[in-house]
Order: sequence, then C-alpha cells, then structure tokens
Amino acid sequence: MTPTSSPPGEALWSASFIALLLANLLLCLGFYMLPATLPAYVKQMGGTNFQASLVIGSFSIMSLLARVFSGTVVDRVGETKVILAGILVIVATTLSFIWLPANGILLLRSVQGIGWGISTAAIATAVYKIIPQSRRGEGSGYYALTVITSLSLTPLGAILLMDSFSFWVLLAVSALVTLSSVALLPKGLAALPTQGTTPSACRTVSLRNIFEPGAVIPAALCFILTVPLCGVMAYLVLFGREQKITNIWVFFIGYTLMILVTRPFIGRLFDRRGHRLIILPGTLFMALGLIALSLTESTPMLVVASLLYGLGYGAVQPSLQTLAVNRCPPERKAAANGLFMSAIDLGYIVGAVLLGYVAGRIGYASMYLYSTLALLAFVAVYLLDPAGHRQASENRSPAH
Repeated sequence: MTPTSSPPGEALWSASFIALLLANLLLCLGFYMLPATLPAYVKQMGGTNFQASLVIGSFSIMSLLARVFSGTVVDRVGETKVILAGILVIVATTLSFIWLPANGILLLRSVQGIGWGISTAAIATAVYKIIPQSRRGEGSGYYALTVITSLSLTPLGAILLMDSFSFWVLLAVSALVTLSSVALLPKGLAALPTQGTTPSACRTVSLRNIFEPGAVIPAALCFILTVPLCGVMAYLVLFGREQKITNIWVFFIGYTLMILVTRPFIGRLFDRRGHRLIILPGTLFMALGLIALSLTESTPMLVVASLLYGLGYGAVQPSLQTLAVNRCPPERKAAANGLFMSAIDLGYIVGAVLLGYVAGRIGYASMYLYSTLALLAFVAVYLLDPAGHRQASENRSPAH
C-alpha cells in the first residue's frame, strides 16, 4: 500500500523546492518573451532576413557552449554565483536592446545566450539536489512544467504586448519579470549542501568533467527528441498560414493543458514503475500527434494533435532528464544537467536548419509527417541502450 505520508527527509514540497520552481518560472516567463518577437523587431529596424535568423542561431550556439561548461563552473563556484551572474547578464542585455541597432543586438544576443545557458543549467542542478531520490521523477516533472508552460504560453502574450504597446515596453516587462526571480533565490538555495565538498577532480575544466558519461545516452535521446519539437515550436505559425488555419494558437493551449493535467501522474509513475513504461508509450503519442498535425485542416483535428503531442512530450522529456541525473555520481549532477541541456540547444539548432530546409522543399504538413522518422531513431537508440535494462536500480538507488 502507498504510504499516506513521505518518510522523514523525503518530503517533496519544501519551501526551497517551491521557491526554486517559482524562480525558474519567472526567469522563463521573462526570457521567453523575446524569441517570438526579437527577429521581427530586427527586421523592423532595417535588418535583413539573415540578421533576423542569426538572432536566434547565434543565441542558441552560445547557449549551447555555455551549458557544456556550466557543470564544471557550478562545481567550482556553486549555484548561487552562477545563477545570479546569468540573470544579471540576461537583464542587462535585454534592456540594451532598446538603444542598439540590428548589428549590436546580434552581438549582445550572443552574450545573452551565455547568461541563459549558465543560469538555467545551475537552477536545474539546484532543483535536482534538493529533490528526494525516491520522488525525483515527480519532482523533475514539476520543474519541467515551469519551463514547458512558459515556453508554450509566453510567445502569445509577448506578441499581444508588442502589438498593443511597443517593443520597448515588451523589453522592460521582460527584464522586470526576469529580475524578479532573484528575490526567490535565497529561500530556494538555502537547502543546498554547503559548498566546498566537491572533489578536486571536478574543479578542473576537462572533457571528462564536461561530458559526464552517465548522461551521454539520455542527452543523445533528448537531442533526437528536440529536433521534431523545434519544427512544432518554430514553424507552427507558418504551417497555419499554409493550411489557412487562423487560430493555430489553439495548439499551444491544448499542448500545455495536457501536460498540466498529466504531469503529477507521470512523475509518480516514473518513481514507482521506472522509465520504460513512460518513454515508449510517450514516444508513440508524440508520433501520433505529429501525424495528426500533418493531416490537420480544421480546429478539431488541431486540438487532437495538440493533446496527443502534449501528452507524449510532457512524459518523455522530464523522464530523460531524470535518467541523466540518476546515472551519475552525487558530485556530477551539475555536469549531467549541463550536458543534457546542451543537447536541447543543439537539437533546436539542427531542427531549425534541417526541418526548415525540408519544409521549403515539400511543405510544412509533409515536414511534420517526416519528423516521425526522428522518433523512430529515438526508439532504436533507447532500446539499444544497455543501461536501460537496469531501470530498477536507477529508480531505487541510494539518494544522491
């Protein structure tokens, strides 16, 4: 029988956990106002299409590089300094966009990628350190929910804010919301272990310390998973225009609602039954969602596609991140998270270029259909993973 209360020390909803979730939510809400609107602003200022695309590409590349090294940096100086530094870089560059020309925005957008990469990786590491081992699947699901909700809903609000007022007002609101996350950090980071216990082997920058071996397979799987996700997030508006669907934003509502409804159930299922029971069905739901999206010509079909895809992605992605953390030793959580989140950035870069090319040749609807090939590759890699057969020990290992 399931116990009515958690064992001593196993409570999930601590004050620090709640504060970190809220801090990450505010950080993401503020930051995700920019990707959907900044390219349009660059073009409005006289920038070229190439410059507008570089605003996204250069950011992703620098964010990727920052995440790769973030684990080692966190191991050396601690989460608090890294998070604060990253947030201050994001706020400063966001406000600077008000006065800069297109070329200047492009340069500072690269710097902003560094701030985003290190701050989000450090927050993720802190979250995983305070979640009890026995409830890591559930806890990581709530953490992922703050990211997914922000990513899904903020672009719509940002577009409305820019159209109703101005891009300058949007930048000010973005900076203010991002900066407000700092107020929650003291409470959120209070439960972390005292710094200075990291082994000396983790205090040097090396390939071994950057590429945590235990996280390689989960990170590779996340990279494959992110490629079709980029097609959904980056090209859905253009798909709507191609199919003459005026309310394409409905997809983001259904996608987010499905994740909100199923997230608590999925997290508990991971902790009790392991990842295989979640990841394989979740991948199937994502594939069905992409197929339904490729066939969409009306709102009802769009809703079906959003619910299927939202259920699948909301189950698989946080499960992979939990695997990445569970497969590394206690002192390697930061490196594992840095590598995992780098895979997300790399997936967006490859997905944007590859799927954009495919869509230009065969159309967006067919592009979504062919995106299911990535999920077939995902299943093949997942089933060939030798560590996948040790899921029981991964989910019941001693607390890190």
